[in-house]
Amino acid sequence: MKAVRQWIGKWRTQIFCAGGGILLYALAVSGFLEDEGLRTGYLRRGGYGEDSREYEFVVEGLAEAPILCQVEIGARQYTEEEIRPKFENILNNLERQILGDNESLSRVSSDLLLPAGFPEPGIRAAWHSDAPDILDSYGIIQADALPEGGAKVWLTVELTDGIHQAESTFPVTVVSRAQTEEQRLAAAFAEELAKNDQAWPAEPQVELPKTYGGKELRYRQRRENYRLLPFLGILLGLLFRVRDKSRVRNEERRRKELLMLDYADIVYQLTVFVGAGLTVSKAWERIVLNYEERRRTNRCGVRPAYEEMADARDRMAFGVPESQAVAEFGQRCQLPSYRKLTGLLEQNRRTGVSDLTRLLEQEMAQAWEQQKSAARRLGEEAGTKLILPLMLLLLVVLVIIMVPAMISMR
Repeated sequence: MKAVRQWIGKWRTQIFCAGGGILLYALAVSGFLEDEGLRTGYLRRGGYGEDSREYEFVVEGLAEAPILCQVEIGARQYTEEEIRPKFENILNNLERQILGDNESLSRVSSDLLLPAGFPEPGIRAAWHSDAPDILDSYGIIQADALPEGGAKVWLTVELTDGIHQAESTFPVTVVSRAQTEEQRLAAAFAEELAKNDQAWPAEPQVELPKTYGGKELRYRQRRENYRLLPFLGILLGLLFRVRDKSRVRNEERRRKELLMLDYADIVYQLTVFVGAGLTVSKAWERIVLNYEERRRTNRCGVRPAYEEMADARDRMAFGVPESQAVAEFGQRCQLPSYRKLTGLLEQNRRTGVSDLTRLLEQEMAQAWEQQKSAARRLGEEAGTKLILPLMLLLLVVLVIIMVPAMISMR
């Protein structure tokens, strides 16, 4: 049973992809993906106002062999009895809909809201103005200055569903836009500046008046709304904080992985050198020298375990007792295996070299098993990280297959 679970875990992505393909094939063969109308003997039309639908199907019984047939079915259309009440309902409510901020069409001072479509499907509207220089076909007032009584404009709307039509005309009186006192003062002041500009066209600059209407004036640049900037700064700071914490966690995890992967190699080298007759301190120094030589020749990158060993060697060179330097090395590595190794080396000071060699050989065998387990676990994690891209690719394939099928069903 354990072997079956391991096999499924190893090939779960491939099993999922193959199962998805088999399921789609079964649905297609069973006719589940076919248009329901074909199974019941009908071809569905598109809704009101929609485009025609194209169907491709196989006809059996028309000849000795099945025949492939392609037809185009037009969208559904209103009858005369159906469309006239809809036209009348739209026209009866249209005047209220187009008013916008105006009280009535007899006094229009702001833009109208002229709809091009309605809740009734398939019915569209086209608008026409007999005076587009005053009020255009989009309901926007174009005239800046109008007579005191306003200007009369005839606005015509044409309703159609593609076959039937209805028309209505609305009389509109467009008056000058209502202005607040601030707008009136701004317009008068801008007009005054325009006069100064036209009076001195040869001057390199236009002087702003110091006073206007008996009031002293001051000027500044228009300020945009920058209130969002402090919040964006705080959010950016928080994001950088999260990024820094994530980076520290990733560095710590990577350091532990490298320490775990180098442990078996360090124990192996200690076993060889101690077995060859070197003392622990001499074997330690030899391992560090080999690492530094590999670093100078670019045969390896920075390895935390060897860097900690180099630091312990330097501390011993400056007079720190060997037992203390080795013990601190195990504490800095922060892994149980390194603490166990430093304990074995400390035990050497009491039991002798031959006993240390035997203990190191036992530890080396365990270390290689731990390294193989760590490498296997890292490989499984890498495979897990590939599941998301594979799932996205599978989703894209399913969309490519299903979208044409759903479109043909419509």
